[in-house]
Amino acid sequence: MRRRQFIRGGAAAAGTALGVSAVGFGSPRTTEAAPSTPEPSDTIMPGTAHETPVYVVEGAESGPTAVAVGGIHGDERSGILAADRLLEWDLAAGRLVVIPRANRVAVEQDTRQGEHGDLNRQFTPDSEPATELARALWDRIVEADPDVLTTLQSSKGLYGTHPDFVGQAVFPTAAGDAVTVAESATATVNDTVVPWYMPFHDFRVGHPLSGEAPLLSHKVGGDLGEPAHIVEATEYLLDDEAGARWTERLATELLAGHGLERAGGDA
Repeated sequence: MRRRQFIRGGAAAAGTALGVSAVGFGSPRTTEAAPSTPEPSDTIMPGTAHETPVYVVEGAESGPTAVAVGGIHGDERSGILAADRLLEWDLAAGRLVVIPRANRVAVEQDTRQGEHGDLNRQFTPDSEPATELARALWDRIVEADPDVLTTLQSSKGLYGTHPDFVGQAVFPTAAGDAVTVAESATATVNDTVVPWYMPFHDFRVGHPLSGEAPLLSHKVGGDLGEPAHIVEATEYLLDDEAGARWTERLATELLAGHGLERAGGDA
């Protein structure tokens, strides 16, 4: 009981001490790309309102290919900013394909959904994606031939404290070693980065490849047979930049678990 009271009554003060700020108290809602953004390798749906750049970060040595997607929900800013941060990575080995603003129209409007509904509910396994944008995004992912995919998103509340929200979570699919990598990455970040009252947790409900919630990660796991994760940093107590840093750190741990190493062990 005392712990829950601390979370509800004293976490804001603790967050200030940790250098994080409550959303709604002047925290920025920025969407601009990082100043050092490289030139895109290509674009999805060029010449349309949905045109959005794709970036490729090549490692010094050959290795696995990872795809990272931000902005699948346009108002989840920490995931978008985290995707921007990935563009600055120096890879020792492997290849990283980054799509920071997958749902460009929704990002520009600062809304969860675009004109064709929730983009992350249009990827039923064993079926064609439901909209033109979903099909274009899926085709680019298939072209990349990924060994792992992660979508960088955000959520609300704290798990176990706010029952209507999932809080800070990593959602792995059942394909490959996604579950064990997610458990290890989550434990590392909880032990070294986040405060004890805001842990990330490994969230699974039912069979993750059932298709009941046709997410992009479901389709990667179900149709390509490759591991995939969703990373969700909370918007509760965190400003967008802090959420982006935590999301990037989890992406570092997750992708390292699948063999994509940053040069010099950067974290």
